[in-house]
Amino acid sequence: PVAFIFGPEHGPVTEQMVYAAAKEAHLKSYSHLFVVGFAIQPSATKLIQGCEKIMGLPATYVPATMDLVMGALLKTTRASQVFSVTGAPDVRLLKLKKKGPDGPLYRVELRGLDVFDPVTMQSDHRKGDDVPAWFLDTDYDDLVFHVGQAFFPRTSAWENLRRALKADFEDSVWAHLAGTSSAPFAAGEHGQVAVKVIDPRGNELMVVKDLAAPA
Repeated sequence: PVAFIFGPEHGPVTEQMVYAAAKEAHLKSYSHLFVVGFAIQPSATKLIQGCEKIMGLPATYVPATMDLVMGALLKTTRASQVFSVTGAPDVRLLKLKKKGPDGPLYRVELRGLDVFDPVTMQSDHRKGDDVPAWFLDTDYDDLVFHVGQAFFPRTSAWENLRRALKADFEDSVWAHLAGTSSAPFAAGEHGQVAVKVIDPRGNELMVVKDLAAPA
């Protein structure tokens, strides 16, 4: 037997929610805990990843698509995939040799993302330049994700925008906006950054990095 817990409709799955569910599922001798939600806090993700070691019960987070809250606005078919399993974004945090006015500078690189296809039952690794969008909060406070830098690697919109503006711009600007490497930034008050990636199904996946432990 396995246990399921469903997160709130308006809000993320919290660490306390996962802890309480894992404790109850372990006491009732369930073999696995599946946590379903529309969003999840980074601390809850860490607990799920280490749930077997900490709570004695393995756990898996299953993102639910926002289509579920749209009711009859969308047509539902047998081919509809309302749940998916996606790996956390593979992110590299670098401390640069050069310094800025406020101290050391850092850079974030998006390496890629693992996506599980429920149709083929295979895992597919997508490189950083093959994701629809990713965003960077250079001073994440564990509460609100503030978009400081935004990138859209897999899209033809940039070329369309260039034609619509009918102006000349440096190619480096467009390459940066469609890239997988952030602009240099200084450490913020909270000493950590958060990276949010939008996968091909529209799911939001986030990972948090401590500036005290760069690569």
